[in-house]
Amino acid sequence: MPGNSQSVSAVIHFGPFDADLQTQELRKHGVRLRLPGQSFQILKMLLEHPGNLVSREELQKALWPSDTFVDFDHSLNAAVNRLRETLDDSADSPGLIETLPRRGYRFIGAIDTPPTENANNLAIARPSPQTVAEVPVVAGDSANARRLWRTLAAIVVAALVVCAVDAALWLRDATRPSDRSRWVPLTKLPDSVSQPALSPDGRMLAFTRGESTWMGPGQVYVKILPDGEPVQLTHDGSHKMSPTFSPDGARIAYTTVNEFHWDTWVVPALGGEPQPLLRNASGLVWTGAGQVLFSEIKTGVHMGIVAAEESRFGAHDVYVPAEAPSMAHLSYPSPDGKWVLLVEMDSDHLWLPCRVVPMDGSSAGHRVGPVGGGCTAGAWSRDGNWMYFTANPEGVNHIWRQRFPDGQPKQITSGPTEEDGIAVAPDGRSFVTAVALQNTSLWLHDAKGDRQISLEGNGANPHFTPDGKKLCYLIVREAPNRFTFYRDPGELRIADLQSGRSEPVVRGFSVLDYDISPDGQQVVMWTADREGKPRLWVAPFDRSAPPVQIPNVEGGHPRFGPGGDIFFRHLEGMSTFVYRVRADGTGLRKAVEEPVDILKGVSPDGRWIVGWGPGPGNAPPSWQAFPLGGGGPPIQIGSSFVPRWSLDGRSVFIGLAGGFPPHVIPLPPGESLPRIPAGGFHSDEEIARLPGARRINASGVVPGSSPDVYAFYRGTIQRNLYRIPIP
Repeated sequence: MPGNSQSVSAVIHFGPFDADLQTQELRKHGVRLRLPGQSFQILKMLLEHPGNLVSREELQKALWPSDTFVDFDHSLNAAVNRLRETLDDSADSPGLIETLPRRGYRFIGAIDTPPTENANNLAIARPSPQTVAEVPVVAGDSANARRLWRTLAAIVVAALVVCAVDAALWLRDATRPSDRSRWVPLTKLPDSVSQPALSPDGRMLAFTRGESTWMGPGQVYVKILPDGEPVQLTHDGSHKMSPTFSPDGARIAYTTVNEFHWDTWVVPALGGEPQPLLRNASGLVWTGAGQVLFSEIKTGVHMGIVAAEESRFGAHDVYVPAEAPSMAHLSYPSPDGKWVLLVEMDSDHLWLPCRVVPMDGSSAGHRVGPVGGGCTAGAWSRDGNWMYFTANPEGVNHIWRQRFPDGQPKQITSGPTEEDGIAVAPDGRSFVTAVALQNTSLWLHDAKGDRQISLEGNGANPHFTPDGKKLCYLIVREAPNRFTFYRDPGELRIADLQSGRSEPVVRGFSVLDYDISPDGQQVVMWTADREGKPRLWVAPFDRSAPPVQIPNVEGGHPRFGPGGDIFFRHLEGMSTFVYRVRADGTGLRKAVEEPVDILKGVSPDGRWIVGWGPGPGNAPPSWQAFPLGGGGPPIQIGSSFVPRWSLDGRSVFIGLAGGFPPHVIPLPPGESLPRIPAGGFHSDEEIARLPGARRINASGVVPGSSPDVYAFYRGTIQRNLYRIPIP
């Protein structure tokens, strides 16, 4: 550590931030930010030595004990990147944290002087009456004195003008958190409503009622503001999303999703029979009379943004993601019609930050909003000067805004609730959003009943060890939810189910996904390197050796298979395929010839891999069982139904993708799959009719050693719509 460390106060102020070194809390404009412990420790060490180099070796010694097996470079880079994201800082053009390549880091921001007992002495000096009386006045110098005082007065006035301009500029872009006492509830339903849309005159409010804040089961409702009763407009079982009003307010368009067919329907705003509007069109919004903007499947799952007339004449692409598995789901035109704010998923089908592109499709635009989290909704201010986002860079969804075109993103809601969806009022003075209180945790069901596993933090993505005695899981930022698709890495932990004791598997690794070897001796982990590329690491459970990166491999969703091979998903050109490789990097080869967009698992007997990918011919994507080592074409399981096997391989759990309550089905001896109808399952009722099928009334079920042992999620959620003044 540098030897000229200076004494610092417990709370250090820099720019809009306050860092409390004792409580390890970081606040921005008084709002507490969520920052992992290691990232805060880095910030603390930098603040204690402003302007001085803090070496990577010093940070390593402070953050990780000498007996910790960890990839220090990867973990340190990840912690620094997380710190920069929280501070809205950039490695390329740093304003707070400067990188000294291969050496370390230096804090280069301005630290405000903390108040002391002699604070009054730091003020601008004013001569006391006694001092003035003691100043000699020399004859003939009065003119010079007058010129001196006029000069000083001019300097003071100029300084005040500069301060006023600076203050005006700061206030122009500063965003104060919204006062929660001024939030006005617009719905008071006992379950969950979301995706608000306001009519052009602001007198009607449309929304979906259902658990999902994106696409899922539910119905479209409308309410006359301020005190009308909600009226249900749809009554069918399709998944729905994105209600929006037509320019005249007479119709409400919404998206339906059935077996991966994304279509737009319309219903009269005051009630009536829904009618189809456009096939292969989702997230539709009007850009003017008879003009629309929507998302369209190009091939497979590749989804882009299209502008067209309502009849689809004159269609042109506004934005198509570069990688084929990626999907641009939602779009929001600027008031002048020149720009489009959009919401998209990457090739792993996880939310990215929002993007703004030109309406004419002349470029791919650039990303906007806070970095480090997914963006799921957007909006524009009525004058087009501000962009609004729902984003979760701190692990919880809140509302952010950013001045167009090149302002800095600012958070405008905070607190214990989550906010999702944005509908800006016609007068521009408020917006409507869905405000949620939710509590979700990881539980175990066995012969002893139900008991909670993750007592602290958000436990997610559980896997049983092969002997069924332990349970691995990730501690992540975002509360588990079957409708969330965030890139949410976490610490991998393992819990002994007998004693309840839990400990990290590998310290310092931010893990996106993982799997356990059939012998229970190793774990393979998917992480991202400093360039964001997907990498795979293998580590022993007993910590007898440090994690080792599989060389020359880029990919995600790792799964152990027969012979100790590791299967993973790899982007190749415009499609993704499943490859297999040994832990030492040898034996790399393609596992199946068909493209696979999501890799779910390998059957216990090693005969099948289960994945989601394009159907045969021009069929929409579906969950399929791909035979390993040949043996015919893949078996269609269904567009929405995915299987998971018990540890003993004697039963299979099949339910709607996304963690809906599954059915458990006993398997005949020597079989890995139940009897699947041609073309796959189309309904829960078909699965319920299989011999021995039994429904498990739990969400996010992960099978254990037998049909009566499984991990699951339990929680509550209440979500209603609020009107929030724009600060």
